[in-house]
Amino acid sequence: MILNAGTLVTMNDEREVRQECHVVVDGGEVVDIDDGYAGDADVDARDEVVIPGLVNCHTHMYALPIRGAPLDVAPESFYEALVDIWWRVDEAFTEADARLSALGSCVEMLESGVTTFCDNYSGPNTLPGGLEAVAEGVDATPIRGMITFEQTARNSEEQAMDGLEENTEFVRGGEDEYERVAGHYCLHTLFTNTESVVEATTERALEDDRPVQIHLEEGLVDVHRAIEDYGKRPVPALEEMGFLDADVIAAHCVHSTERELEILADNDVAVAHNPYSNINNAVGIANVEKMQDEDMTIGIGDDGWDPDMFETMRSAVGIHKLKQSNPSGFDMANALEWATIGSAEVLGMADSVGSVEEGKRGDFVTLDLGPNPVLSGSAPYYVVSAASRGDVTRTIVGGDVAYERGEGVSGVTRAEMQRVGEASQRLWERL
Repeated sequence: MILNAGTLVTMNDEREVRQECHVVVDGGEVVDIDDGYAGDADVDARDEVVIPGLVNCHTHMYALPIRGAPLDVAPESFYEALVDIWWRVDEAFTEADARLSALGSCVEMLESGVTTFCDNYSGPNTLPGGLEAVAEGVDATPIRGMITFEQTARNSEEQAMDGLEENTEFVRGGEDEYERVAGHYCLHTLFTNTESVVEATTERALEDDRPVQIHLEEGLVDVHRAIEDYGKRPVPALEEMGFLDADVIAAHCVHSTERELEILADNDVAVAHNPYSNINNAVGIANVEKMQDEDMTIGIGDDGWDPDMFETMRSAVGIHKLKQSNPSGFDMANALEWATIGSAEVLGMADSVGSVEEGKRGDFVTLDLGPNPVLSGSAPYYVVSAASRGDVTRTIVGGDVAYERGEGVSGVTRAEMQRVGEASQRLWERL
């Protein structure tokens, strides 16, 4: 495939922005980037801005069916939201819900320019087999992703260990059936698990050389329970259990103290920042300034709230400026970095995705940003401040057009998307 780009935001080490160039993809990989337009281009984006495929480093595809659900609840805290909404939803899930919510979510992500994602699925009553159903839904689309079952002992330690076995089975064999889907490990939180589950999960993650994700200090309940159960806050408690010896992805870290962030940094823990979700759950604002001071790896995710990663980027810009009470208090280009190469680094995939460079996968998003000129010095800022899901004209995965505006996602029919909605309605009735 050959792509002509009017403006190419590469997100390479130099954060280079090129004008009037073309990119050549062969065998799914970028093999050449050169000045000037190619006469035989397969994709004509001469009047558009081209960015790397976006990387969503923390999502929950099982959240899709809950949109619009007639739930008669009004949680006034994060913990109440878990109990009154999310734990009711995940316990009502079937394997069909797991597959169809994954399919629908992947379609939405592709429509929004996401080419790589990391998902955490929770459906305890679908074990065993729930994670396989998720993989089938993902595989029905051209996207690539990492998936896992979110282990929880909130009902019993046995249930958490069932989740661990589900992940192990997928990592050690199930994923071999899929070209673009890989497994990893996940603990829901420290407060919904036990020390035995934490230690067993850490051991498996180290044995299989896979990341392990955890929701860390998203709400204060995580902090309070750790102090009650272990006599210390979550980060030192997890460090004492040996959890930080693994390749850890910590989602949120909203209530992490500066000392805790220093401990995470010392252990090379990466952070999946979820600003849009943090707003919606009213949990607070993560201290990304301290994370940056500690040179922590930061990526960005939607936490299942909104597949439009441009909205998630703008949410990050808004809350961090507001936190500083300074309209210049946050570098807007950081948000695009988090949504591309930053998230790729969080997932351990920066050698293949997250930027447009020779040797990396041919993943691109083409954007129609309207009539204004796009200047090299301001292009990343223009993308973050003005782009949206509706501006995505194409999403390209490995050199193949996976989504084209007006045509939809390759290989997915309207009838399949209708089944996604019908499954959501049946779930509402069960709730």
